[in-house]
Order: sequence, then structure tokens, then C-alpha cells
Amino acid sequence: MDQRSEPTPMMVQYRQIKEQHTDSILFFRLGDFYEMFEEDAITVSALLNLTLTKRNNTPMCGIPYHAARSYIKRLLDEGKKIAICEQTELSEGGKGLAKREVVQVITPATVVEDDYLDSRSDSFILAISLAKEEIATAYSDLSSAQFFLRSIERDSRYLALAALIEEIRPTEILVNEDEYFADTRFKEIVDASPSMVTKLPSWHFDRKEGRERLAAHMGTTTLKGYGLSGDEEVIAAGGALIWYLGETARTSLSHLDGYTLVDEDRYLRIDEASRRSLELFSNQVDGSARFSLFSAIDRSRTSMGSRKLKRWMASPLTDLEQILARQKWVSLFVSDKAELNRVRTHLKETLDLERLSSRISMGRHLPKDLVGISITVKAFFSIMEARYSALLDPSITEDQLMTLVSLSQTIDRAIDDRLQGPFEEGRVILDGYDGSLDEKRALKRGGKELLAHYLEAVKEETGITTIKLSSNKIHGHFLEVSKTQASKMPATFYRKQTLVNAERYTSDELIALEERILESAGEAEEREREVYDELVERARSAHHLLAHVSSFLSDLDALASMGWCAIEHSYCCPTFTDEDQIIIKEGRHAVVEQHLGVGQFVANDLSIHPGGERFCLITGPNMAGKSTYLRQNALIVILAQMGSWVPAKEATLGIVDRLYCRVGSADNLARGESTFLVEMQEAAHILNTAHRRSLVIVDELGRGTSTQDGLAIAYAVMQALIAVGSKTLFATHYHELAQTDTSGVQLLTLEVSESGGRIRFLKRVIEGIANSSYGLNVARMAGIKREVLQTARKFQKQHFAEYDLGSRQGDLFTQAGFDEFDGPSMNEGQEEALQRLSSFSVEHSSPIDALLLIRELQTLIDRS
Repeated sequence: MDQRSEPTPMMVQYRQIKEQHTDSILFFRLGDFYEMFEEDAITVSALLNLTLTKRNNTPMCGIPYHAARSYIKRLLDEGKKIAICEQTELSEGGKGLAKREVVQVITPATVVEDDYLDSRSDSFILAISLAKEEIATAYSDLSSAQFFLRSIERDSRYLALAALIEEIRPTEILVNEDEYFADTRFKEIVDASPSMVTKLPSWHFDRKEGRERLAAHMGTTTLKGYGLSGDEEVIAAGGALIWYLGETARTSLSHLDGYTLVDEDRYLRIDEASRRSLELFSNQVDGSARFSLFSAIDRSRTSMGSRKLKRWMASPLTDLEQILARQKWVSLFVSDKAELNRVRTHLKETLDLERLSSRISMGRHLPKDLVGISITVKAFFSIMEARYSALLDPSITEDQLMTLVSLSQTIDRAIDDRLQGPFEEGRVILDGYDGSLDEKRALKRGGKELLAHYLEAVKEETGITTIKLSSNKIHGHFLEVSKTQASKMPATFYRKQTLVNAERYTSDELIALEERILESAGEAEEREREVYDELVERARSAHHLLAHVSSFLSDLDALASMGWCAIEHSYCCPTFTDEDQIIIKEGRHAVVEQHLGVGQFVANDLSIHPGGERFCLITGPNMAGKSTYLRQNALIVILAQMGSWVPAKEATLGIVDRLYCRVGSADNLARGESTFLVEMQEAAHILNTAHRRSLVIVDELGRGTSTQDGLAIAYAVMQALIAVGSKTLFATHYHELAQTDTSGVQLLTLEVSESGGRIRFLKRVIEGIANSSYGLNVARMAGIKREVLQTARKFQKQHFAEYDLGSRQGDLFTQAGFDEFDGPSMNEGQEEALQRLSSFSVEHSSPIDALLLIRELQTLIDRS
């Protein structure tokens, strides 16, 4: 039998551990390397471009353990889990197989180290359990000690679930594997997310089991003290989540010392499609944060503040008291820029206290994390004034805060702030902090002097002036002499090693001295670790306080950010009223105006009164500014209800409880859905759930089918929304809608200037109806060839001259400035002359510039 086919004891051990972690890449610790074997080695070598080797026909590859973080980050980015298997106990005598076990399972949502996290985004893990009439969810961010329980509506298409996923953007989702595979639609919604999906056996989502797990984690026998009777469906999701976090982290989760029950009715509901259409956090072109609303208003000085601001934008409020409370702080900063600058200066000094404290609680810290806590606590006290006490939890006493002062002072005296890496003996605790450690260090340092004195004594005793005292890891300390001098060594010295040109010796005195030095070094290292662990425990016991401080700092930073943005871009403070209305004077698009330059954006009004016309029918050509106008009003509502000032001259608003934005649907090929189907599904969702307090934004409904069908659908949806009474902005190319029964309808259009056969879109919203589609004009502006435009014009005359739906729609097909295209076409020189003339700026040119242009035009025309 081939002996190579028999697995070694180590491979037997590896396979036993791997069987318990089949869904993870197993990092198997061997000395200073993490090794991967078999299928894991093949996978990792391909993903990380590592050399794949074989031993006894077993594929393998490895990475240095000290460089593991960079490799782990790359594997996480590829959607992989990593099980870290460490040597936890050496065999007796250092021979035989070491004991190994998995000490941590790293997944995208269970990491807490900065190397793996986006500092300005939460890293949520979401657990989902399907109940009969609701969807039970629990989500947590281990790195910032957040834990939420939330019940959401269970509709046939899981739209509320899709909205939640888009709202919190989890990096990992836990599902009941039975529910996942049994419900196709549920599976589609989960799989459509970029999150890693982890499928757990159904028993993990048992409600009774969940109740016991949550109670055990909270250190209680009942959940009533936490606002739960014990029968709620969310307990099933919460129990599964807390089990999974414990199973992967394999360390203390004491920092998750409570949970928040989310009340859906306290927040503005925005569905998945609307969140994407409004580009709150990412644009629809490349998916990056550029040109998003968040990127336009985030002026936070800290990562904590940025994450808090992002949460506020993801979940605008419907609670007027809370909105006004935030608004008050923003107004304070706008009115006192000196104070705003002072606060922001000190905020810049802080570190990410949320994540620092979580790492310490979980035992995943570095010495510099303690230093970071001290720095941040000092900045907190530099900021803290009586006026800000309302932002701090009222249960926190002055005496409790003073314990943080003591902690900070102790850390400053104890920790060497130069060390950036993990604990290193002799480089963490400063001299002078601990008397016992100082003594042991002195003895250790004195060892060098003792050895020097010993060497001088040996030289004098032997008369060998060239004798050397050295050491290595194998033989310890020894005396080395050349072969020619070896005969002079007294009998009290023992030969330890023979080299080609030298002999090495030791003595009873040297052995005793070495033992004394090693003992003092070990005692110093042990004491330094004890002192360090005591400091870590003090910081860990202060987690509850530090969590309140971090919440204070993140709130203050988010509020200051909104204040800074309001000043920077001349926002106004919106007024809220009990009336169900939206009145905006000179409103602007928060993102577009920043990229156009100062004074370039054309502001527009919107007036929807409680007893007035609540449906705005907006007509006008493409490029006129309809979509920008639609979105800007939705964004103003979101900003206002998150407590911010808004880009407008004035804004008076009633609370909006649901916001819909159906703008520009696209195919959903992954779900087998066409553009028109997606459009109709979104329209159905609006009609089924919108009501009077809702704000509905609809752009070009009915484009994905025939003109007759699209017009009929647009008319029917329009009438339904008028009947519901929702505040609605409805942009359309179906100008016929303006000729139907328009009671309860505001007719709005985008102003267009026509002059000399040319059109200019003024971007100004006015009362009225568009008198032309301007499609051919836009085509010309886009660079369509003249011959193609002439063909289009002829086809238009032939087929639409008699087109009439009992309205003046026939006029809409008369394209301004296109009659001249019926004649002979211009050549290239004439076209170039016309383009040069149209691009010439009279306002920014001198008389001599005009004369030079005339000469240039004459040359172009003569040449043609």
C-alpha cells in the first residue's frame, strides 16, 4: 500500500476541524504561518494569487500570520468567511501534535477591526424570520454595539423587506434555510442584495429558543423589563442573531447590553425603488457615493458623526417633537458660527469611540485603542458645556463622568502612545507607572551589566583578552574562544559546542546568572501584561459610559454637520405645521446646485395646500428640468424630516408619512421583469398604499407600452391619486392629460424660450401646459445629423398632421425652428460657421472680438 495515501496525524486533525466549518476558509496555524489545504488551498491560491504547492499529493498554500489581515480583507471582499484555527496548547515536551481549535469565524458583518470596515458606514448583519402576517427582523452592528428588533409588513412581493434592506444596507443576511428555499419571491429579494447570505437550519429561528437565548444574553429570566412579553415574532430573529454572533465571534458580547425596538410609525416610509431613484447614498450610474444626497450634505468631522447622519437620512422622522429638537440644535450652530467652529475643532480631535470601546469589550483591541479612548474623553470634556447637557443621557451623573476623567488620566500615565501594533513586552507600560514593574525591569536591565562584569572577571582569570560572551536561542549564553586559546580555559568551564575555528564554554556561575536574568525578564513581562490587563478591564467596565459619550459626540457632530452645510449653501429653516401641505419658495436641488456653481441653479416654487389642488400635472420636453424639479422637492422633505435645514428661501411643511418616487424604472433581468412590468408594479404599490399624508412623485408613467395603452394607464393612475388626495407631482409627455377633467389639478410646465429657430430651456416652472414636445430640437442639440432630422420631420408631417385626440395635441408635433430643414441642407463650412456664431458670447467679448469673428465666419462660408 502507498504510504503517502495515509493521512498524517496533523491532516487528520485538520479534516476534523474543517468538517465543522465547511462554509468557511480554514486558516490553520502552523508556526508562523496560516496554511490552507485541499479545496481551500485551491480556492485561496486563485483568489489571492498565491503559489499552490503539494505535499503528499495534498494541495496547500500559506500566508505569514503577521500579514494575515490584508489577505483576510481581500477574502472578505470576495464574499468568503474565514475560520481562524490557532494552536491553543502545545504537546508535552514540545513533541507530538499541538492542540488546535477555531477561535474566531470572520464574516463581513462580524468584524470589528478598522482594517476590515468602512469607517463612515455601519456594518449591519440582518436576521429574517417569516411569520404569518409580518416579517420579524433583528439587525446588529457588532463594531458599534447596536442591536435592533423590528417587525415589518409582510406583503406578497416583500416590498417592505426590500425597503428595509435598502435602508440599512446589511453586509450579511441570516435566513431560515427552509423559508429561503420554499419561497421563490423571498429568495429573489434576499439574493438581489449584495450582502453575503448565510442559511441556518430552521431550529435556530424557534421562538422559544430565541426567548431563552435573548434572556440569557441579557442576564435575566424574562424579557418584560426590555419591553417584550416573550411572544413577539421578533424574538425568533433576535435569538437566531445573538446565537450566530456568539458562534462566530467566540468572545464576550457584553457590549450588546440591550436592544432597540423599532416603531415603524415613527419614521418616514420610503420604499426600495424610491430610495434608489432619489440617489440618497449612491448614484444610479456607477453606484458610487458621488453625486448622492449624502455626499452633498455630509460635513461631519468624525466617522461616528458621519454614520449617525447616514442613519438619520435613511430613516427620516415623523415625530414632530424629535424633528424640532434636532432643528433647534442646527439653528443654534447656524446663529453662532464661532461656537460651531469651536465644537468642530474639538470633534476633529476625537477618535471612533464607538468602535474603540467595542473592540476592548470583545478583546480585539490594541494598546493604541486605550490611548484613543483617553484622547476622545479629553476632547469630550473640552466640548462639553451646560448648553449641551440635553444631548447627554439624563441618567448619567457628574460622578460617573468623573470616573472617565480618572480613566483618561490613568491611561496617559500608563500607556506608551508610540506603539501602533499589538502588545509587545517592554513597549506598552511606561516607566514610573507601576513600582513592581519598574523593579523587575531594573533587574532585567541590570542583567546586561552583570554579564559585562562577569566577562571582565573571566578575562582576568584566564588571561584571554579576546574571549567573547554571546548567546543564541538554542544554546543560551556561552563564552567563545579561538582554537588556539582553548587550552587556557580552566577546568571549571564546560565545553558546550565545538566549531571549526572556535570552542564554546559555559560555567556554573554563568548558568546561574543566565537563569536569574531570564527569570527577571519573565517576571517583568508577566507584570507588564498584568498591568495592561487591569487597564483594559477598567476601560471594559466603563463601556456603558463610553457608549453614552460616543452617542453624544456622534449626535453633536451630525447636528454640527447640518449646521455647517446650511451656512455653506444658504439653506433655510423649514417651518412645520399641522396642516397637510407643502409650500416651498425658491427650492433647489441639494446635489445639482453644488455641481453647477454659485448662482447657476434656477430655483422653483411648489405650493400644495390642504384644501387646494393637491395634484400637480407637469408637462414639458426632456432636458427642460422636470426630473430635477420632481426630485428636489422629495429631497427637501427628507432633509426637513431628518431635522436639517433645506435648500430653499422658505419652506412650510406638514409631516409626510410615506414618500414614493417612481422615476426612471429599468429592467430587472435577474427577476425576469421588463421595464414596463417593473413600472406597473411600482405604480400598483403606490396605489395600494398611498394616502392623503403621502407625497407621490411620478415621472413619465406608461412609456414602456403603446401610446394608447400608456396614455390610458397614466390617466387612470392620475384619477386614482386625485381621489386619494395624496400630494402628487406627476410629470408626463402625455399632454392630452391636461385636456381631461382637471378639477383638483395644478397645471405646471417648464418655460422654454424660442428665438430665431432656436430654443433655450429656462428650467423655470410656470403655470400652464407645454405647447411643444421639442423632441427634434433636443435631437439636434444631441448631435443627430441634419439628414436624419429632415427624415424625422417629413415622417412627422405625414403621420401626425391629422393626429388629434379632441385637443390641441396636433400643435404639439410642430417643432419650433424646423421649417428651415425642409429646404437644402447646409454644408460642413456653413454648419461650422453657424455653430461658431451660436457659441459666441456677446456679454464677455470686446468689439474687436466681434470683428475677428465676422472675418472668421466669412472665411468659413467662402471656403465652403
